[in-house]
Amino acid sequence: MPFDATSAYKSSDIRSPIEQALEWSAALPVRKAWPRLAVLWIVVALLDMASGRLVSLNALYMVPLCLTTWCFGRTLGLIAGAAAVTLTLTINGFGDGLSAQASTVPALVAAWNAGMRIAAVAFLILLVSAFRRTFDRERMNARIDPLTGLGNRRAFAIESRKLELAAARDQRILLCGLIDLDDFKLINDTNGHGVGDQVLQTVASALRSAVRPYDAVARIGGDELAFCLIVRDAVSAEQTATKIFGSIADALRATPVAATCSLGATTSPHLDSALAQADRAMYAAKAAGKGVMRFNRDT
Repeated sequence: MPFDATSAYKSSDIRSPIEQALEWSAALPVRKAWPRLAVLWIVVALLDMASGRLVSLNALYMVPLCLTTWCFGRTLGLIAGAAAVTLTLTINGFGDGLSAQASTVPALVAAWNAGMRIAAVAFLILLVSAFRRTFDRERMNARIDPLTGLGNRRAFAIESRKLELAAARDQRILLCGLIDLDDFKLINDTNGHGVGDQVLQTVASALRSAVRPYDAVARIGGDELAFCLIVRDAVSAEQTATKIFGSIADALRATPVAATCSLGATTSPHLDSALAQADRAMYAAKAAGKGVMRFNRDT
């Protein structure tokens, strides 16, 4: 069955606006995040100063404070929290209520109120930073195949789409390939699933070593792996595909079962076209006797 990058990229679950905002801001580069947050901090501070002491806007500070911690981490979040507490105490005084805001507050009460604000801000920052670490860990786990350590179908779809855009921008093309282990069910039935898992890990390690760190590689099925790279032209693409196939074939020959694989690869500016042609080339390799590579150029 051909690999469909579009269907793999789209998620069937419905995410809330907050979830979408968290995912968007988590992927926002620092150079784009800090100007937006700076504007947000300035707007909140100006509103607080303009509202006067009788109108409390402390809750508004939670928005830029949480976003600062979410985007830049706990340390900068604590620094921003200290600045926010200092600013609110300067603007609104040390009271903690409308009647107290307008009156003189005893030193002990002022210290208590300031301490409560500091504790609340610190707790919020620590909570957001802990949630961000959990978010990053779960997001990574959701895109990693646990057996091979490669990306899964969703990760491959996302990363290969990025490569497609980069290739179009740089006026280059994509090299996509699909790898299928030959008679993998027989390997499992004859030698056990433990040996089959070792064979898959061997292929994954060889594939990872044969490509660049920023290329997309993944396990997209039981015994099927895929790769997507940016190349200059079809000649360099065929050379690269041959190198990848040779590395994997050499690694498989060293396994106890001397397994083989079939590889289909093709070039195209368009991801969907490349994957569809690579799938046909891979089945042509299997039909040719297995353990071979078939390379098709986009026409």
